[in-house]
Amino acid sequence: MAATTTWTRTRVTRYGVTEDVDMAVVTCLWWGSLHRTPIRVVLVRDTSQARPYTLALATTDLASTGEQIVARYATRWSIEQSIKDGKNLLGTGDAQSRLPAAVERTTPLGLANLTILVLWYDQAGQPTADLGSRRRAAPWYRHKRHVSIEDMLIAFRRARITEDTAAQDTPALFDETTPTSNLTAA
Repeated sequence: MAATTTWTRTRVTRYGVTEDVDMAVVTCLWWGSLHRTPIRVVLVRDTSQARPYTLALATTDLASTGEQIVARYATRWSIEQSIKDGKNLLGTGDAQSRLPAAVERTTPLGLANLTILVLWYDQAGQPTADLGSRRRAAPWYRHKRHVSIEDMLIAFRRARITEDTAAQDTPALFDETTPTSNLTAA
């Protein structure tokens, strides 16, 4: 399709950046899954790339322009990534719930846990140290510039294990042998 279609240079806004790209918009039938339902295929080629296309999008929305479809895809990407991270890393959606109320609670709670993880990392995380550790453990990430959800989860587990281990090493605060008058505030 990329080899036979007409490309047009256009400006698109995606991921907070407005730039020129080559775009082809084709309305066609996707025989097989949608049978006789017309779809719009949007092919995007970055001007700096030599590949036939760098992004292919398919939608049943025939009213929106190619630019609008690309912008909508870019704004939706962070949501899709959050859902993927919630499922793959935190097990959101793995619960074997059967009652309607339980089904309606488990996925939102799992995604809320993802939000709590990000907020915890914002307060207690060490991005510079975590990025350095990740680059040493996985040399193919030497150009990695941002902490991922997986990095945040590793940092949380490390902090939690450290806190649990430290708590086990210290004597109990209120055991039978320690008079309460000798306790000091931490």
